[in-house]
Amino acid sequence: MLFSFFSLITQAGKGATEDVPLGGFTPPTDAYSEGSDVGTGALTNLELFVSNIIGFLTALGALFFVVQFVIGAFQWISSEGDKGKLEKARNQMVHGALGMIIIIASYSIIGLLGSLLGFDFLNPAEQIQNIIAPVSGGL
Repeated sequence: MLFSFFSLITQAGKGATEDVPLGGFTPPTDAYSEGSDVGTGALTNLELFVSNIIGFLTALGALFFVVQFVIGAFQWISSEGDKGKLEKARNQMVHGALGMIIIIASYSIIGLLGSLLGFDFLNPAEQIQNIIAPVSGGL
């Protein structure tokens, strides 16, 4: 039976001398390429792409926080009064909460640093355009 399978494969390979069309790839959206032929459009698309990645990572961090907190809560409930297990569960819940606070506070810290330095890190496309436009005479 195994021999007949391999003989079918080799016979199929011998007869296939022409190219087989495999189809094409069409992106699901052109949101990141629309208007990229102009410098400002490319910067805006880059900003949109980075913003979406940051949003995805923030949502992933929030999901991780919820999972860590729930696991810590279950460990707390099942600790049965054992001081070591109770401490471990409490630490897991506290570390999860601290991680979420750091994720949320990072937006504020970036905004504060941007206002102190005079560069809006949360809107880089406009800032880069303001830097490049006087040098190149506009994009």
